[in-house]
Amino acid sequence: FPTRRSSDLNLRFEIFNIQLSVIEVVGAVIGLAYLFFEYRASIWTWVFGVLMPVVYVYLFFRNGLYANMSLNIYYIIASVYGFVAWRQAGTRTSDETRIESCPKRLALPIAGVVIALAAGLTLLLSQLDESQYPLLDGLTASLSIVMMYMLSRRWYQQWLLCILTEPLMIALGILTGMWATALMYTVYLVVAIMGFVSWRKKYFSPTNPTETACTTTPTPKNNTSTKP
Repeated sequence: FPTRRSSDLNLRFEIFNIQLSVIEVVGAVIGLAYLFFEYRASIWTWVFGVLMPVVYVYLFFRNGLYANMSLNIYYIIASVYGFVAWRQAGTRTSDETRIESCPKRLALPIAGVVIALAAGLTLLLSQLDESQYPLLDGLTASLSIVMMYMLSRRWYQQWLLCILTEPLMIALGILTGMWATALMYTVYLVVAIMGFVSWRKKYFSPTNPTETACTTTPTPKNNTSTKP
């Protein structure tokens, strides 16, 4: 592993002979909060979507996972965009938003984008001496980039990419000794399966807000006064 591990800036503690860093545990807790609100299709997911990457930019850099480090910088920007997009689609009475479906015509282009990104990132990372596991790093980052875009569009199929990504992230967590992160992504995998079922059910549910209901329109004023 890179020598920068020896200059670790965070405190550590031990549970069952496993070394954990305090900052990683904090990041994992924030990540679980993010997942909770994502499962509920709540706009609050984007608030935690800004906080979590701040921690993981440092953690992934420390462990030589440069694609995922860069991805978390993208997450911060994407979370701001997602918050704005969901707020525009939100209702006045609920923080939940309408669930949408990815158009079938976009399935192949999305797959092509994932493959192209993964190939390009893996090639780039393999040229960096300190890059750890370039194939896993590049592939998970590529899946996550597309998944974040799909989430911002509120497509329930984003959970399918999540289900594909989480086992790879669990493997990266174990390989790099980030045990709290591996545990977090194990929970993510379980919730991703539940999330796909839940969001798909909401999409086909008659209670799924309509586009009209999701659009906030100003209430016209009833001005009955007359000018003198």
